Amino acid sequence: MKYIWLWVVYIILFTMAAIGLELWEGNKITTTEYYGLRNMGSIFVIFCLLSSIVLYAVTFFPLTLLLTRFVKLLPARIVLYSIAGGIVGIWVFDQFYDLGDDYYVKGYGLNVNSALILFGLAGFLYSIMDKLLERKKI
Repeated sequence: MKYIWLWVVYIILFTMAAIGLELWEGNKITTTEYYGLRNMGSIFVIFCLLSSIVLYAVTFFPLTLLLTRFVKLLPARIVLYSIAGGIVGIWVFDQFYDLGDDYYVKGYGLNVNSALILFGLAGFLYSIMDKLLERKKI
């Protein structure tokens, strides 16, 4: 049951991080070639939500299983989840803005560090929820 709750937590945190990244970096893009939150609105939010559902199954679920079994110290979990969140953030940034040619990144001065901050923070909050749910034995 704990992993289902963590899935919900992940969906909320990483959807909010993706929307935050779009608000922070995506609003710098002023061309109509880019379809982000400004152009797509709620469809963009639904896309982020559905992507978070799938992304949990291939990234944080296996990581959570491993860390629950082998890493008991909270500071170590916090660091590992935050690093994993940052890596996911870099991947999301590349999917949103890089597209293999750096057109948006260089042309509009986008910075990947904002993705590291937002998704690293999401990983940090996820680690806290993991520990809280572990203590409650849900």
